[in-house]
Amino acid sequence: MTGKELKQIDAWLDSDLSHEDAAGLEAWLRADPAHLEMFAWASIIHRYLRDLLRAQAMTEKAGEGENSQQGTDPEPQSSSLPTSVPVAPIIIAPFSPGHYSLSTPFVGSWTFACMVATVIVGAMLLGLWAVKVTHHQHIATAPSKSVPSDARPEMVFVGRITGMVDVKWSDDPHYLPPPDFAHVPLGGKYILDAGLMEITYDSGAKVILQGPCTYEVESTAGGYLSLGKLTARVGAVEGKGSRSKVQGSRSASLTTSHQPLATNSNPQSLIPNPLFAIRTPTAIVTDLGTEFGVEVSREGTTTSRVFRGSVKVQVVGDGRQDGVVLRENESARVEQSEGAGVPRLVLPGAVGNPPTFARRLTEPPKLLDLLDIVAGGDGTGQHRERGIDPTTGMEDPVFLFREMARPGERPYRLVGWHKLIDGVFVPDGRAGPVQLDSGGHVFALPGTDGQFYGSIWARAAKVDPRVKEMNYWVHAIDRYEQFTPEKRGLLCLHANVGITFNLEGMRKMYPDQRPARFRAVAGVGEDPSIKEDPRLKDMEVGMADVWVFVDGRLKMRRQLRRRDAPVALDVELGPSDRFLTLVSTDGGNGSAFDRVVFGDPVLKMTPAASEKSVEDK
Repeated sequence: MTGKELKQIDAWLDSDLSHEDAAGLEAWLRADPAHLEMFAWASIIHRYLRDLLRAQAMTEKAGEGENSQQGTDPEPQSSSLPTSVPVAPIIIAPFSPGHYSLSTPFVGSWTFACMVATVIVGAMLLGLWAVKVTHHQHIATAPSKSVPSDARPEMVFVGRITGMVDVKWSDDPHYLPPPDFAHVPLGGKYILDAGLMEITYDSGAKVILQGPCTYEVESTAGGYLSLGKLTARVGAVEGKGSRSKVQGSRSASLTTSHQPLATNSNPQSLIPNPLFAIRTPTAIVTDLGTEFGVEVSREGTTTSRVFRGSVKVQVVGDGRQDGVVLRENESARVEQSEGAGVPRLVLPGAVGNPPTFARRLTEPPKLLDLLDIVAGGDGTGQHRERGIDPTTGMEDPVFLFREMARPGERPYRLVGWHKLIDGVFVPDGRAGPVQLDSGGHVFALPGTDGQFYGSIWARAAKVDPRVKEMNYWVHAIDRYEQFTPEKRGLLCLHANVGITFNLEGMRKMYPDQRPARFRAVAGVGEDPSIKEDPRLKDMEVGMADVWVFVDGRLKMRRQLRRRDAPVALDVELGPSDRFLTLVSTDGGNGSAFDRVVFGDPVLKMTPAASEKSVEDK
């Protein structure tokens, strides 16, 4: 926690937090569950100090009215901090009163002493939280008993566990599984009976272990696979660089229980060092810039297959440094020889059917659901009935029926709490070109009346009848079935509202895929009250325009009326496009009953260019 967050928390507790600081504080709280715990402790300490001050004021007031009790110190009320804090979701909303009047004398009184003690206890608890270490971390950082005390190296972490699917750890009583998503220490051993686990090295290399599997991390640039399958993808995808210096005792002392790790190639070679390598009981598979799989059978046979790029396969114990280079879609096998002979290499073309490998933890999505994203998801779920405030970018857990006609500037608002949404805005061309995204793209949208009604909302296809009775327009509109042929739901975007999605963030979240097309069904939902009111029935209400932009370029514009049939939207997205912006504006006759909806809005995904070379069957 920095001084900035402390000041923001203090301002919130004193009902003096600005709108901008409230957004920053909420983003900080969402960034880490531990921040909520710290915030809760600060609130509790604040409450106890308030109660102490009020108790002192009441006691002194009572003492002034009873002269017979002058000189007698009142018994302070017992206040003790709880030992645990139940952390609930935090909603930034100022409360009152914010300041409390101080009676004198104060310094040196029992109240002052209690305040000091309370603050000290709170600081101690926060300090204990900051330095607490789990049982597994104690064991992970403990030096091996087999290493002399004067030769024990400092603990080195080389990466993190970044994903697990249906993992079942070894039931060996002597094996201690690591905690989920823990740091990966040098020398760490991972024994899986089943499932998939992904390790991301600080160099950017990713290794997926496929159970049953036994893998030991030997250096910052590789490890030892004694049993099972793994898939390695090498490159500076995320981390501290793709060719970082090999370090750690395991890579420095390579004459122990295994054969040397191939981190040093021939000095005359043009291949850069260090190289990422996987060792097995019979072979060394060295990265030459690639994605590859390695399998070790219980008999010690090593099979390697290349998906992209190339690898060098060397036989352990033959004394040769050249080995064989495998290229895309080639395989080789190193078999144990009978007796104590040197393992033999089966060249490419004679391997037969190579094993299949898991190249990703989960199958990449074919579609990203924009309703799920607006409701807080990652595009692959079914989140609904949540939204976003278009004036602040904050999350709306309930639909807020606002009738907004605020004068003045309405800036583009970033949505910092969601990686797949860039921002939101209220367009009005009367003030000049409107900003569409954080990249600074602007467009001369028409002037509007500046009004909109309610949140940007992700509505489910089917809603509880009791919700409809609340008469929110997002739930009360007629003909909603026409806009949801796939029964996904409706993105409700009342006239004079805009939202921009982060396509670049989607490519980072799903590196094997990219958004290729935006598809939806657009229209203006008819409000039942129009049919019921004869004065509105024949009026030209419910007329709006919908706009679709990609990186500030207008891709589609449609004029809609409430009586019109739904309009299909289909917009192509390029591999380097960053932003997709959806905008609704009134049709020039005011925004009344301009209930714009985008039905079943999705992004069709396609394999990234780097994934088209080889498909693992």
